[in-house]
Amino acid sequence: MKPDKPAWAPARSLRALPPGTVLRWRGAPPADSPSPRAIRSSLHTRVLGRTAVCLRRASSTNAVALAFAEGGCPDGCVVTAEEQTRGRGRLGRSWHSPASGGLWFSVVLRPSVPLSRAQILTMLGSVAVARALRDLHGITVELRWPNDVMAGARKVAGVLTELAGEQGIIRHAVVGVGLNVNLRGREMPGRLREEAVSVADLAGGPVERIPLLRAILEGMDARYAVLSKDTGAALLREWRSLTHMVGTIVQLQQSGRTVEGTVAGVGPDGSLLLRMASGVVQSFSSGDVTVLR
Repeated sequence: MKPDKPAWAPARSLRALPPGTVLRWRGAPPADSPSPRAIRSSLHTRVLGRTAVCLRRASSTNAVALAFAEGGCPDGCVVTAEEQTRGRGRLGRSWHSPASGGLWFSVVLRPSVPLSRAQILTMLGSVAVARALRDLHGITVELRWPNDVMAGARKVAGVLTELAGEQGIIRHAVVGVGLNVNLRGREMPGRLREEAVSVADLAGGPVERIPLLRAILEGMDARYAVLSKDTGAALLREWRSLTHMVGTIVQLQQSGRTVEGTVAGVGPDGSLLLRMASGVVQSFSSGDVTVLR
């Protein structure tokens, strides 16, 4: 008889990470920085956030969360960092994530969703962000396929999903969220000044980060509970209600090729549907989208 596997422990898992991957807090973090106690206080979730690891600095919360997932952390484990040194975006891009400027966090999920519908998990994050911004601060945003939360032409948040699966089944997934909160657009480097915006810009002043994080986790948790029942049908309907992409002409780059078409909608698996010049509608499960008009 094999001995029981030791229960998953955050401290042991952090020690197993490569040197320089994380920096833990020495003493209590600042009042506005996420901590396990602050997150769980008044948190109304079934799964998400019941286990939380809050770091002063991480190379990438997605990288840490993926290592935790492989090590057996519980479903809904949340990893936050006050600062990311190598924050990750889609297609190998970096995500500017300085100390105190935003919410940089990742959630480990073990969903009952087929691998073919993995795009639904990205939508889980973006919809929860959009609803939290509306409910807490009256900010209306729209969603851009596949992973952006937009205020007009500027990005306020992005979602990056990374996963492991086999034989059509998702073994675990990590949904990472980068949300610009109190870092003003004018304070961002380079072209981000023109491309990005923050919650503070939209709300007219600084906002509290921890209530916003709780609201996002609660929104994700409520929708995550439904995924196993309808494999994302309700979430897809909600995502569609939050996008203005249908009817726009876009350019999509995928695996070295570029196509142009009119957005016809989103398929049941979360793929982008484009009507080509020939009138034929094609489905794209991934790609980089630029809105042309």
